[in-house]
Amino acid sequence: MAGLSIHLPFNSKFNLPIPYTSISRSIGSVKASVSSQPRRTRRKKQQQHQLKTVDDDGSMASGMEKVLRLVFMEELMERARNADSAGVSQVIYDMIAAGLSPGPRSFHGLVVSHVLHRDSDGAMHALRRELCEGLRPLHETFLALVRLFGANGLATRGLEILAAMEKLNYDIRQAWLVLVEELVRSNHLEDANKVFLKGAEGGLRATDEIYDLLIEEDCKVGDHSNALTIAYEMEAAGRMATTSHFNCLLSVQATCGIPEIAFATFENMEYGDDHMKPDTETYNWVIQAYTRAESYDRVQDVAELLGMMVEDHKRLQPNVRTYALLVECFTKYCVVREAIRHFRGLKNFEGGTQVLYNDGKHGDPLSLYLRALCREGRIVELLEALEAMAKDNQPIPPRAMILSRKYRTLVSSWIEPLQEEAELGYEIDYIARWTHR
Repeated sequence: MAGLSIHLPFNSKFNLPIPYTSISRSIGSVKASVSSQPRRTRRKKQQQHQLKTVDDDGSMASGMEKVLRLVFMEELMERARNADSAGVSQVIYDMIAAGLSPGPRSFHGLVVSHVLHRDSDGAMHALRRELCEGLRPLHETFLALVRLFGANGLATRGLEILAAMEKLNYDIRQAWLVLVEELVRSNHLEDANKVFLKGAEGGLRATDEIYDLLIEEDCKVGDHSNALTIAYEMEAAGRMATTSHFNCLLSVQATCGIPEIAFATFENMEYGDDHMKPDTETYNWVIQAYTRAESYDRVQDVAELLGMMVEDHKRLQPNVRTYALLVECFTKYCVVREAIRHFRGLKNFEGGTQVLYNDGKHGDPLSLYLRALCREGRIVELLEALEAMAKDNQPIPPRAMILSRKYRTLVSSWIEPLQEEAELGYEIDYIARWTHR
């Protein structure tokens, strides 16, 4: 085999004979690699160009689909806001015809259109249709349904929606609160209490507003038991009852005819923490409980309460209702001097005599006060009362002018006051007697 000696430009210990064939092969391989490189690069560029064209076509198609879907959704939501359920259904059919599959938001619009129309059956049909499509309804869809069922007083259906939400691993607290609130607003208080207590037993915690709302509404209708239960649930959840909550309970206790119950609550407040100390309304409710109790003379109890209120005068001040209740109490139990003293405080409030009149309820305290003044011949005090009534645009109540035991009216009693009316057996014309003098 022929060889070729390579002379190096420097001295070397090694002068290696390299075969000629190996050199020719290496040179040939270099030429082949150099000549084939532009072809590979050109092919690669063509492949990249083809891939780029495919990507552009796909992105263009997806972009057009997004624009088309957006147009459909805008039209769908516009019809949903107008409670046009038939129009929403038509838009969904148009989407399907255009090759677009309606998603959860499309069916949300359909449900909302029925909700705004207060159509419970239609809303449930839309939900079932969505589930049949294999879609997962939005959280907002369930909220809309719960709000609808609560507003319509359908507590059982609302609970079914909450159960469905739990199966889909949704947080049901907000939906539970919405259901309770809507049931209260729609005057289904009994159902609201049941739904609330069921959720509370399951570990759900309400907001402060819901606790306050339920306690207040239960007390308004005289449901002391549920109000107290909810107050206990509230304290178990970490929020202590305040003065306003106790006042709500007192508003029920003050009308039950047993003032000792109200006074026991008052004592708990009196010796409790600062957040539950009695305020003016607390005293008013207990005074009312003693005043309107159908048992025995409660003047001494009211006087003790009044003394406690005076001792706490730096923190508490009586209001118009306090004075009206005191006038009612002392008039009812014939302590006329104290009634006059507190009426003079009452007339300093605008509309005070109207508060005392109270639409003639609870024995018409204003009439009783006027008749008491006439009975004792308190002419000056009667004029003061009539002037205060004129200032408040309060007319003389009819009961103050009717005949009393023996044909005596407010006018006749004023002319000839008597502690005990004569047993004459016939009507006396006191006006005629007065004019003939």
